[in-house]
Amino acid sequence: MGPQEQHQIFGLVSALLATLLYGSCYVPVRWFEAGDGVYFQWLMCIGQLIDSVAVQAFYGWPPMFPLAMLGGFFFALGNALTMPIMNGIGMAVGSLLWNTLTCIVGWGVSRFGLFGSPKKVPLDNVMNVVGIIVVFIGGFFFATLKHHPVKVRPAPWQRPSLPFNADLKGEQEISKTKRILAILCTVIVGCMYGNMLTPIGYLSMHAHDGLLKHYATYFFSWCIGAFLTSTVIFMFYSGFRKNRPLINPELTLPSLLAGLMYGGASFYFFLANEHLDPIVAYPFLTKAPGIVCAMWAVFLFKEIRGSWDMTHLFVGILVTVAGLTMITLSKVTSFDYTWFEKVQVWVFMRS
Repeated sequence: MGPQEQHQIFGLVSALLATLLYGSCYVPVRWFEAGDGVYFQWLMCIGQLIDSVAVQAFYGWPPMFPLAMLGGFFFALGNALTMPIMNGIGMAVGSLLWNTLTCIVGWGVSRFGLFGSPKKVPLDNVMNVVGIIVVFIGGFFFATLKHHPVKVRPAPWQRPSLPFNADLKGEQEISKTKRILAILCTVIVGCMYGNMLTPIGYLSMHAHDGLLKHYATYFFSWCIGAFLTSTVIFMFYSGFRKNRPLINPELTLPSLLAGLMYGGASFYFFLANEHLDPIVAYPFLTKAPGIVCAMWAVFLFKEIRGSWDMTHLFVGILVTVAGLTMITLSKVTSFDYTWFEKVQVWVFMRS
């Protein structure tokens, strides 16, 4: 989609809605024991698929696009690891870390035109690169945080005789090995999420039909890809568990609600990437939701406590916001850097 067809205000509104929904979608499920998260991710993709049917009808039932389904495949693979990550390092830290990596991967794909994507060069390339470096630095602050596990009611497989109104499961210490594995999983999630829109960008760039240039046209195909992948994951998981998957019935409706919220967020994410260049939209939409998620984790779930961790969290957020601001400004304005050359000449003359 060319600049003349982009609507910046519409893109910014879509980005704001996507940020709020992405940052809040995990809240409904954090009250319940999710186990290894496979049942959760399957239901979440079902909820997302329900949203996509409404979008598909709105756009006049466009055809299926197998390549767009590949983006859903990337999403589902990453989404299957989110619950183990949150169980290991918490909702706030996990979200902020994988969002940092998603931001960098998505920015790199758009900036350099990788995997057949359209190459997007901002007006101020220096500011854009510095902004992404600042965002990356912000991620280091989040990696040092210690989270306190959320108190939830044990699932049936943990205490089968537990009455329905029993006390919540107390806080347990997370092992160092589990934390390290969770952090490593954020790398995989970041790579998957960072490429989940790449196939759609390629299709949109090579489309000849005006309707097919719209990212939302591919939303249903994307959700079908995610649903099929999550179903296959659940099938193999059930086989591995000898037809005894860990399923918490209390997680069913919250997971579907999370999927509906995530589906709405993804739709607005598509619109934002269509009306804002991905080189700006991707960093913003992959980092800002983590900040919203962190606010839920701090003020509602009390995952982050203590002056040291709270200071690191908010310093990391401030650094991240500074980087996002630079990335956004790099799209709309360019600064004169001749003063830097003059300083270099002055230093050279003085020496």
